[in-house]
Amino acid sequence: MAGMKLLTELAFKNAKPRHKVYYLNDGGGLRLRCRPDGSKVWLFRFRVHGKESCLGLGVYPTISLFDARILTKEHMKTVSEGRNPTVVKKINKAKHVAQQAATFGTLAAEWIEHNLKIQKINNKPRWSAHHLERNAGLLRRYLLPQLAQLPITSIDEDFLFAVLKPLYDKGTQDSARRARAVAAQIFSYARATHRCTLNPARDMADKDYFQKPEVKHFTAIAQEAVPSLVAELNKTGTEQRLEPRTACGLLVALYTGLRDHSIRGATWAEIDFTKNLWVVPGERMKSGRAHKLPLPTQAITALQMLHPLTYRSPESFIFASNTKTGYMAENTLRLALHRLGHKVTVHGMRSLITDVLNENGFNADAIEKHLDHQEKNGVRRAYLRSEFMEERKRMMQWFADWCDQGEGLLRSNNVVSLQARR
Repeated sequence: MAGMKLLTELAFKNAKPRHKVYYLNDGGGLRLRCRPDGSKVWLFRFRVHGKESCLGLGVYPTISLFDARILTKEHMKTVSEGRNPTVVKKINKAKHVAQQAATFGTLAAEWIEHNLKIQKINNKPRWSAHHLERNAGLLRRYLLPQLAQLPITSIDEDFLFAVLKPLYDKGTQDSARRARAVAAQIFSYARATHRCTLNPARDMADKDYFQKPEVKHFTAIAQEAVPSLVAELNKTGTEQRLEPRTACGLLVALYTGLRDHSIRGATWAEIDFTKNLWVVPGERMKSGRAHKLPLPTQAITALQMLHPLTYRSPESFIFASNTKTGYMAENTLRLALHRLGHKVTVHGMRSLITDVLNENGFNADAIEKHLDHQEKNGVRRAYLRSEFMEERKRMMQWFADWCDQGEGLLRSNNVVSLQARR
């Protein structure tokens, strides 16, 4: 606006209403429109590709003369680039509205739905039920309470660090690290869908503060403590300290060696009481493969006792609960063991099965097949396709009897005859 006679703030302030609309020009396309009702609005007149247009800049004195001149310079630059300031303003406004609507919570929900829809080449879900439950749990407990309502573009690394640091400091380091990883995937999804440009959670991965915690292996229950645990779980009425579903879940975990998440999400349709067989769908197994488990009579008894309490249809959950997933919560079984005085993990029962069966001479391949372990040797895995079903039936019935009667009794009375039958 050099070389033009510019007006002063006082001139605009003292402009009085007239019978007709009139304008005060400041030069460079900037003018103030004064209406008979006393309202004053800044306008920017410009010409793009030979066509004259006008763009509103705001109401005076909310927008001062100084601010109006700055806006005018910005729009003049846009015009010099051959772009229409009115169109640019509408685009920027639409982007702003979209960014405000793109909250962390909204994108987290989209991210989960997106991953559930993606199928692998073999038409199996990309996420197992356990993976979905873990990610949803991390979001629900650690991220959404403070981030859900915030536009994702407003969340920077400092703020995210402030959210996760207390979680890490109180001793749940692994959960803090996992929550950061989930947040990084959500930001990555937001970038891929053009809702943000930065990924503060990924940048945090290289920071020294969130050190990886020392690996702690799953704690197994001592062999000599098993009979007393079984006796405790088989109590009924007022003597039983656990809910029937929880007691049954622990007995099933002990008698089958199935992983915690595969037990909790089971439906009655998976159990064949005529064949004493449990077939777990591949999407609920860590390996992604359907898994057949022969059920000892003790496991069948426990399930039959629970049947009247939770069976509504074949598709109903065995361990149904009033949770978001509809079945038993993630930490229920572990905390129940702690309540009974056993500071161990449910996963540790798999270690117990491995130790006891190997110590008593059972086929190592049958044990590994029963626990759904992946053979590390690719060549051997290609040829080792047997289910060892008959052997596993005898093996797991022996183990269930061992759990009920105690190691010493079975060593003296049953082991030799059972091994002879194998």
